[in-house]
Amino acid sequence: MRFLRTWGFCPLFLWLVLALNPIPVDGGNGPGAITRARVGLAGTIAAGALPDNDITVHFYAEDPEGDDYGPGSYIYPSDPAFAPYEGLFDLLAFRVWSGRQGDEVYFDVKIKNVTNPWVAPEGFIHPVIHIYIVTGNGANGEPVNEGPRVVFSPRYRWEFALTGVGWENSAVYRRAAAGGLQETAIVAAYLQEEDLIRLAVPKTIIGTPKANWRYYVFTGSYDGFGPGFFREIKTEADEWFFGGGSGEENTPRILDLLAPAGGRYAQEKQLRVLPGGEKACLYPVGAGRKGAFWWLWLLLPFVAAALWFFLYKRPVFSIFWYQKKRN
Repeated sequence: MRFLRTWGFCPLFLWLVLALNPIPVDGGNGPGAITRARVGLAGTIAAGALPDNDITVHFYAEDPEGDDYGPGSYIYPSDPAFAPYEGLFDLLAFRVWSGRQGDEVYFDVKIKNVTNPWVAPEGFIHPVIHIYIVTGNGANGEPVNEGPRVVFSPRYRWEFALTGVGWENSAVYRRAAAGGLQETAIVAAYLQEEDLIRLAVPKTIIGTPKANWRYYVFTGSYDGFGPGFFREIKTEADEWFFGGGSGEENTPRILDLLAPAGGRYAQEKQLRVLPGGEKACLYPVGAGRKGAFWWLWLLLPFVAAALWFFLYKRPVFSIFWYQKKRN
């Protein structure tokens, strides 16, 4: 009988480690595949500046530029209000932070081009911003309204939802004690000096963000008469509607989604139209599985001892017994 040398167990051990603890990387295989990056948004609030050491950044991620085209095919309307016909819904970065002594949590959304042709008081009007927070205690698997026309992964149900909408329609949602959702108005505004849109939510509502929270973040086009304020996507673009849609009833109305640049969770794949009328299923982004390898430190002494034994004693194994190899 041919014996199996124990060197073969080393690759097997490494394979088990990688299988049980997938490493999140850009375009990787996990829904938390967006890596942390340096903070690129100014640490300020509308009322004035805060020193960097007085704020805590709970989450930050960037999104590819030039992808406000849904699954890859959506085309801008032709009306001059949508000039320059690119970047009005292009999500570039997302940050969650709070002041160490403050009473609010801030959600910063960086959009490539922010214009306000209809003079909304918030300073922005085109992007409809939806943010859904997965804390581990959520029970909601669908958006707060029919506007996005998607569903969320059953594994990652949200507990809190934020909507940033012009004309004083911004709100935070959470489960009501009597069932259903409780809606509370919040402040959203475009900060010209920072060139970003900021949503502010009291800590009394959502608490202090945790490192393991995940986020669904996406944009649509504002339509005061559309479902959930979302503009419709048609097969052909015209003066007021986007084109490039499939013509199916399950066509997502989302233009940009915070997602990895490639891989199975890329925006284009998540927003594709599914057969049979099934809605597109979205996955959140997060900081990854921080500390997922902690248990390897406990195994390290045993692994080292086993390697020493195998290297110097040079044993061989069969299925039924072990024996020391003879010189």
